Amino acid sequence: MSLAHATAAPGRIGETLAAIRSGIRTHALLYAFALFVVTAAVLESQLLGIPLDLQMVMLFSGPVLLVLAVMIMIGLAQETVRLARIGHTGSLAAALGVKLRDDYLTPIRISNGIHAVIFMTAYMVGYTFIKRAIPSAVPFSWDETFMAMDQALHFGTHPFEWLAPLLNHSWITFALNVNYNAWFFVMFICWFWQGFAKDDTELRQRFLLGFTLTWFLGTCVLGTIFSSVGPCFYGRLLPGPDPYVPLMGWLAAASADYPIWSLGIMDALWKTYETGDGVVNGISAMPSMHVGTSVLFALLGFASGKRWVGWLLAGFATLIMIGSVHLAWHYAIDGYAGALVAVFGWWAAGRMVKWDRKLRSA
Repeated sequence: MSLAHATAAPGRIGETLAAIRSGIRTHALLYAFALFVVTAAVLESQLLGIPLDLQMVMLFSGPVLLVLAVMIMIGLAQETVRLARIGHTGSLAAALGVKLRDDYLTPIRISNGIHAVIFMTAYMVGYTFIKRAIPSAVPFSWDETFMAMDQALHFGTHPFEWLAPLLNHSWITFALNVNYNAWFFVMFICWFWQGFAKDDTELRQRFLLGFTLTWFLGTCVLGTIFSSVGPCFYGRLLPGPDPYVPLMGWLAAASADYPIWSLGIMDALWKTYETGDGVVNGISAMPSMHVGTSVLFALLGFASGKRWVGWLLAGFATLIMIGSVHLAWHYAIDGYAGALVAVFGWWAAGRMVKWDRKLRSA
């Protein structure tokens, strides 16, 4: 190691530590919201007599760090291809080292990543408890009402019946299920895009706060007040005629041709609800947070200035909305409500972030 590298390393470490310390204040609004959600979970835990589950600390942080490592490796592979295309003749290892130092591992990016992970992990501990505790706090009781509202709003016909002539083809159902599961991938991409951004912009903080605020308002508040299970569990919860038998029958028939993963997840969720054990847990239909967060991703895309990303994510949100009904996860009105919650969460987060940044500048 050269003398220049030896003397630069302590300086770089000092810059990184300073950025992390400074990041505590710049992320104070996010930490305050996470603390609020955790406090609400602790109070509910005491009120209901249900222990707070801390397994989410590892269930969230572990995969996040793994995905981060994979994304850095992919980025380095792309840089290797770029260098080959431009005819780079120097040391490949040195060039990739510069890419790591000046892009992926800059002090502010490391600070942004650390604070994003800590904030999100704390938030998830509170959020997942509140979601799992919904039936204990407010027993499921809104499904008949939402079923009737859904039917009345769609001219006396259940929304899945409107969609059936177009979508009741095994390959289409499978494709919608693939897209529905791709939501996790899209969520991680958007979260990493902003959480590990090179600069701590107003847009970054607005997304991180809007993302968690939308989840909290949608699931923890409205999901508790309007406690419901959704069409897929309608017949398991309520006695009497089940209007979703044809839809569930179609999904079972389609699974004979292609794997419909939603069916297995539904069984796992219901088993967890009945036994109280399991990693896959928490049933909440109203409002749909798959739809809500997908709308939020589209808002992020447009706000980023990349209109093609916005339109792409808007199309994705539309397919998630259709899939949520066709795959029996949600009533259509769950999706409409989720979209409204996302728009409100995005607006409210924007106002709060502007206020916080103005306060810091003063």
